[in-house]
Parts: sequence; C-alpha cells; structure tokens
Amino acid sequence: MRIPVDKVAEALRMGVERTRDADEQVRIGVYVEPGAAPAIIGAVRGALVPQRTNALVRVERLGAHPVVPKADTDVALVLTGGSVHLQAQVQRLVVAGIPTVCLSQSSVEVPFIKTDTPMLGLISSTNKTYLLETLARWILDRTDKQLAFAANFPFMRIAQAHRLVSSAALRNAATGALVFVPGSNYPVMTLAQIQMQLSLAETYGRGLKVERAYEAAAVALAGLALRGAARLVCRRTPHISFLVKALIGGAGTYAMGRALMAYYDQGMSVSDLLARARARTRRTSPLPVSESY
Repeated sequence: MRIPVDKVAEALRMGVERTRDADEQVRIGVYVEPGAAPAIIGAVRGALVPQRTNALVRVERLGAHPVVPKADTDVALVLTGGSVHLQAQVQRLVVAGIPTVCLSQSSVEVPFIKTDTPMLGLISSTNKTYLLETLARWILDRTDKQLAFAANFPFMRIAQAHRLVSSAALRNAATGALVFVPGSNYPVMTLAQIQMQLSLAETYGRGLKVERAYEAAAVALAGLALRGAARLVCRRTPHISFLVKALIGGAGTYAMGRALMAYYDQGMSVSDLLARARARTRRTSPLPVSESY
C-alpha cells in the first residue's frame, strides 16, 4: 500500500494555513486592582510573557476612574481583591464585547458572578497551577485564535494540545467505523493525523520548517502500520470489524498525538534523534579486532 503522497502534500499546504493562524494578532487586557493578591499578580505576570511579536499584553490599574477598553482586545483579565468599583468596571468590559474573567483568591470577593457565561467568568484559587490551567481553558473556550494564544503563551499549550489530539482521535475513530470502502479510510485518517501533527508543531512554537516534512512522513508510516494492524485483527473478527477499525484508528491517533506532544514539548528534532541513534549504534558496535603479526 503506497503512502498517499498527495495527501501529505495537501496537509503540508494546510500547514501554511496553521502558521497563519499562529501568527494572528493577539491582544490581552490585564486590569489590576490595588487590593489584588500578590500571588495572583505574580502568577499572571509570569504566564503572560509573549513568545512572538504578534501578541500584546496591556496592563492597566483598575480603580474608580471608568475603564476604557481597546476595541481590539481579545480577552480581559481582572485581578481583584474585591472593591466597591469592581462590578461597574467589569460591566463596562462586558458591554464592550470583551470576554472578561475575574481572578481572585476567593469567590467571596466577587459575589456578583454566580456562574460562568460566554462573556464573563470567575476563577478563584490560591493554587498557582490550578489558576493557570483553568485560565488557559477559559481563554481557549472563548476565542477562535487558539493556535495564536498557545504559540505565544506556553501555559496554554497543554490544554490546546489535548484539544487537538482528542479531536483528531475522535475524527479517526468515526472514520474507521463509518467508512466501509476497503483502503479508502487510510488517506483520510492520515490527513487528519498530519493536520494534528502540524497544528501541534505550531502550538509548541516550532513553526513550519523542513523538519515538519520528515515528521509528516513518519506520521504517515505510523498510520500505515496502524492500518496493517487493523487489517490483521479484522480478518479474525470480521463481524465486528467496524468496531476494531474505530478502536485502532482512534486509540492509535491518540497515542500518536501524545507522542508528538512529548516530542515537541521536550524541544526534540529529527536531527537530534538521528544523532542519538548514531551515538547508540557506535556504543553497541563491536570493537575492531587487531591483527598480530
């Protein structure tokens, strides 16, 4: 079975689109009240350091003076300790059409927010990890610039990567279960896997480089191996072949995605892997036997 080169080329063209998505302009407004907890201020300050030039974080003091948000703001973060001006200021942000989330140590400090809505939310915690993980999901749920946000702010990358991997796995599980023409599901699944790989590369800030082509080829070969495994199992269980294909397509894609997440997260590259393989080969190769005369 040949590797669908046309599908690989199509996916690489889509990689250019992924790069454009990652390069979209991102604007975050951060409004800090005088009574905001230093721990929350420190956590947000450390997390909102853009990795690219297409992101901008605007920081303003929030007090009694009416806030005037910029029209291009994608999301607004309000770091609060609970003040008499808070509700009116948050209302101005929401009325301006900006998804706004309040960050506080306790929900008691923001009593007017009872539940999260598409435009307004509350994250209250003294735990930095929980605070940032929840904030990452909150922002990604309320923007169509997920790749740009994740590429710029590393604390959002795991959440975005899990979304990409889960989506691709579900798509390929459905393809395996519903496509009945023999051989036709492999190109479709491979395209979804390569799209996932390219999107993950952008999520982790790796960009569209020559190495992405090598990685796409490796993904296609892994997909071919999954197809071979599915065929072998389906011959032995013909009555539930649709279920087998769905499980192997979905689980295989998920495992592939998790491996790519680790690969990109650790900053690895194809050249690094080849260098390690060569070093391992040199260590395991037998030493030459010297001849005596």
